[in-house]
Formats: sequence, C-alpha cells, structure tokens
Amino acid sequence: MNPISNLELKRKLLHMIVGIISLVLIIYNIITPVMLFFILLCSIILSLIYKRYKIPIIHYFLKNFEREKDLRELPARALIFTIAGTLLVWQLFPKNIALASITILAFADPLSHLIGKVFGKTNSIIDKQKNIEGPIAAALISALIAMLFVPFYLAFPAALASMLFELINIKIQDIELDDNLIIPLTAGITMFLILRYVI
Repeated sequence: MNPISNLELKRKLLHMIVGIISLVLIIYNIITPVMLFFILLCSIILSLIYKRYKIPIIHYFLKNFEREKDLRELPARALIFTIAGTLLVWQLFPKNIALASITILAFADPLSHLIGKVFGKTNSIIDKQKNIEGPIAAALISALIAMLFVPFYLAFPAALASMLFELINIKIQDIELDDNLIIPLTAGITMFLILRYVI
C-alpha cells in the first residue's frame, strides 16, 4: 500500500466535484457551450496573468491544490484541460454520449489513481510506474455511474479504452497531451464507433 499525499487527495476530490457540477449544469441547461467557452478563455487568460502577477484569491487556491510543476508551467492546468475536454465532447457527440464521457472523466481518472495507490500491485506492461488494478476498477465504477446516460455495453468499453489511453503518454511534437483531454475524447469516440459500426 502506497500513501496518498494530502495534495493528491484534495486534487482528486476536487476533480470529481468539478465533474459532478459540470454534469448538473449541462443536464439542467444552466450553462451553454458558448458560456463554457468563455469560462475556458477566462481560465487561460487568468493562468497566464498568474504567471507574472499573483492574484491573491487565485494564489491561495492554487497553492492548496496545484502541483509545483504546473504552477511554474501552466497554473490551473488540470482545470483548463478539464473544461476543454468537457467542451469538446459536448460539441462533438450526442448529449447522452457527451454526458457519459464527462462522467468517465469525472470519476475514472481520480479513482484510478486513488485505488491504484491503495490496492495496486501488478505493474502495467505499458508503463511500469503504473499498475493495472487502479485503471480496471476505475473503468468499472465510472462505467456503472455512466449508465445514468448510456447502456453498460457502451459505458464499459468507453471507460476501459479511456483508461488504456491514460496509461500511454501521448505526445505531439514533444508536448504531452493532458489526461483530462484524452479521457473524455477517447470515451466519446469509443461509444460513437460502437454505435456506428457494432450495434
């Protein structure tokens, strides 16, 4: 059993809370894609400003939830890519698939990390620093929750595919793509392809 740092626990819980709030806002039509785009734009601008000027409220929040590496490179990186991933699947796929993809994003990634830290024993053949227990358990749990929007035969393959791609460090011109972008897109594409070519 590996200890979970207080910072990582707070980050993973916040990730799930943000995901749940996003789902509620979209389900009840409280927010529109245009509004979410402007939130994304504001987040990027504030992140860039923060690198030069430490805005007090934002500074307090980031110091308590952000990794040191991200504070130096791209403050609020996880939030920015979570919003971007949410917006992309919302625009690219039917609403039920988008909601299921956002659900998988909200729960699979943090649960994979937390479960893997506590129960993980078997190293992945893809990345020896990661285990397989966390991703498999997270895929199953997030798929069960995603059944609020799609059948299990769509949710589970989508969650499993997302966790598989999460194990792979995908880079484009030496820039590593963020999990918060990869996971919902992989989930959405998987469900779309199953409906298009299998069902």
